[in-house]
Amino acid sequence: RSESGCGSPAPGCGNAADEVGAGAPITPRDSTTQAGAGDRGKVRSPSGRSQSEALLGSPKVLGGTGAKARAPRRPVGPQSAELGSEICSAFTSEASFDDLGLEGDGAGALASSKADREYQEAVAQQLQAMCTRLVEAAQPDEEAMRLASHEQEGSKSATASTAHRARLSKLAAELKKVVGHAPAEDTSATMNLERIDTVLSDLCKVLGHSQREADIVLVLKLGCAGIVVDICVRVKDSLSALAGAGEMRTASPAWRQMSNVMLNALKCLGIVCKHDFTRVYMLNTNRVVRLVDVAVACLDMHFGSTTPLNDAQSVSVLFLPQVLYVLSLHVKQHLPNVTVGIPHTLASYLLLCGLAEKLRELFRRAEVKSMKLFDGGSPVPLLLLRAMGFLGNLVTSYRMTLGAREHAAGAGEAGGSTGGSPAADSVGLVLQMLRRTELFGIVNILGSILLCEGRREKSAAASLPQTVISLSFQALRILNQVARLELATLQETLGACRRHELYHLLVCLIDYCTARIQGSKLGQDRGQEENELLHETIILLGYYCLERPENQSIMCYGEGQTLLAKITSLPLYYFMDDKGKGVLFPTILATCFKSPQNLELLRGEMNMSLLQKYLAAKMLDVQIDEARSVVSEDGMSLPGRFPPALWQAAVTFFSDEAPAAGDGAGLVTAGS
Repeated sequence: RSESGCGSPAPGCGNAADEVGAGAPITPRDSTTQAGAGDRGKVRSPSGRSQSEALLGSPKVLGGTGAKARAPRRPVGPQSAELGSEICSAFTSEASFDDLGLEGDGAGALASSKADREYQEAVAQQLQAMCTRLVEAAQPDEEAMRLASHEQEGSKSATASTAHRARLSKLAAELKKVVGHAPAEDTSATMNLERIDTVLSDLCKVLGHSQREADIVLVLKLGCAGIVVDICVRVKDSLSALAGAGEMRTASPAWRQMSNVMLNALKCLGIVCKHDFTRVYMLNTNRVVRLVDVAVACLDMHFGSTTPLNDAQSVSVLFLPQVLYVLSLHVKQHLPNVTVGIPHTLASYLLLCGLAEKLRELFRRAEVKSMKLFDGGSPVPLLLLRAMGFLGNLVTSYRMTLGAREHAAGAGEAGGSTGGSPAADSVGLVLQMLRRTELFGIVNILGSILLCEGRREKSAAASLPQTVISLSFQALRILNQVARLELATLQETLGACRRHELYHLLVCLIDYCTARIQGSKLGQDRGQEENELLHETIILLGYYCLERPENQSIMCYGEGQTLLAKITSLPLYYFMDDKGKGVLFPTILATCFKSPQNLELLRGEMNMSLLQKYLAAKMLDVQIDEARSVVSEDGMSLPGRFPPALWQAAVTFFSDEAPAAGDGAGLVTAGS
């Protein structure tokens, strides 16, 4: 894997001059034929174009000449609304109910229900509105470059001299030439795939060795970023056409050549998008939406093929990790205030366009039968990690940008260049999507990984692979972000049907992390990742139980040692250090408040005066903050995890003293 995260070219792929002649055409897609595997899950207008292509216009070859090549990049006026109506009709057609990744009789039952149809129609309308807002917010390349340079810290690099100016200028000119001058709508236009592959490879080498911002700025000014995105889209369409015609054989010369071009194009995007000003440029020109189509097409081709996921030539493991890496960089990118609405609209689009459902289906199909999968050279772990990281950044971005828009609306500020208002946001539909996908199927995939070899013993000294630790951390962070977005969605989705599965998962993580951090000081490199994973686990447990008696019952589960006893047997750091108490005590309050059974268990495990002192100190802190007009609430603090409205009642509930014990004795159980 390269530093940018792009997979290496497929074995046997290289310059295939003897197999694919110069000027080999990109296979055109016949929009009149029945959609194949590459088309499933994509919203298409009657003209055969994908959803984003219909509203944003087909990708233009930036190096083109002539009237057609210089046509406006986005539709204006009534045309946008007309195309939006086409999308709404296409999305709510009978065929579109198969696009959510659901299979079998369950999918048919959902599709036939009135509630499901209403959901589909509402999603289609929201996607239409979001595409329209993104179109209206898109900036011309020159204006986007100005905004990117203005946002860039010390924008001197934008005008700095570059040692590779002549070389980069030559490569850019050659790239425009070999891509072709014909407009992108003309799918019969030929592109010299072999030469494009060579030019992209040379471009990656120059940029990879240079590591200078001035070179990246020059590449943007020369229009290379837009051309590379166009190449990705056109190659994606060609690969989808091969898959739809049943000709997607990884050994074929055409497949290998197009795969090489796609890999080099994605690698190039990975290099240039490491810089924040490139991401600002890509967001403001609305090119990121086209990459969403590439990600969806990769998943569609994988679902429609017989190639197993762990095959090195699988479409998913070849292209998807890098596409998701680039998308992740963009969804968490800060933009200037003038374009404040773009991140939220883009995050909403990504959550509702079907990509999330397809990633959930990918998790479902990723069968993990042994932990050895993460010790060898399988490409699956990287794919799972990139997918989970993308979803984590996406949910975080959605929540943060939603809060920013609500704050702006409350302050009477304009919605930025995107138009619209918070009232038009698709919060309800996003929450429905989270429930329908069972929170992206995170508990299922984590359970299949962590419990694939049976219950792990607490004393097990063997460490989990680094990828598993990172994957678990990302997954729990997603669940906690969903809880901060809407607590009921998390609690009800992981309710009775998932309670036992969640219990075993939490016990596994708590036992493992506790065993790994014993004897190591918090803050040291050794065990630091296990500490962070343990913190996310404890926080999730609190969110799950807060004011939910049926969920609080999970604390009494356990053979020999209950889950409540496990968290009160954590190291002394969580009872003596302010930061440690800030992690554990809100969870103890949430899991035991208004639960007489849990309170009785707690009295035998912990000195109750600790909770009383903690609550009293936090109430005093809030009074001081209010006097100073300071807002200190966030997702990690006590107000974000145990509402202040419950504090006074909690003081009364936890007021009974536990059996006499000093601060040292009786603090926690002997096993601590």
